[in-house]
Amino acid sequence: MDIVSSKNLIVVILLGNWVGGQVLPSQGVQKKIKFPEYDRKNGRIVSLLTGDKAVPYNNGLILVEGARMETYKYEGIKKNVDLIIEAPACFFDLRNRIASSGGAMKVYRSDGQAMLEGRGFMWQHNPGFLIISNNVKTVMNQGFSINEK
Repeated sequence: MDIVSSKNLIVVILLGNWVGGQVLPSQGVQKKIKFPEYDRKNGRIVSLLTGDKAVPYNNGLILVEGARMETYKYEGIKKNVDLIIEAPACFFDLRNRIASSGGAMKVYRSDGQAMLEGRGFMWQHNPGFLIISNNVKTVMNQGFSINEK
């Protein structure tokens, strides 16, 4: 075997290993996942998406089953859970950091002062907003404002 042939063989073997090692959308299922979001200025965690299972899709989308999103606010250095969003499943756009679903969901304050249920939502970490699109039911004691009381 000459030098050119052996170099081509090495390239073919390396390419075969690289292509064979790629995770296809139907593969790569992860269990007990966590996608944290941090404040870039101070490094504190500001939200956390967890799930029972994550299945990768095309274009950076991930199907998260058993989804739960927590948002946090701080009193000094103490981290407190503020809002909790739960859905049986949602898509998470890894590039844009957006969670969304057309299915059932609920959101509530950790202190029990307010709760919303509905169908269909979109949560975007930055600038930090939630849209609930259909069949919204609201129960409030003091509301959803994250401003100080």
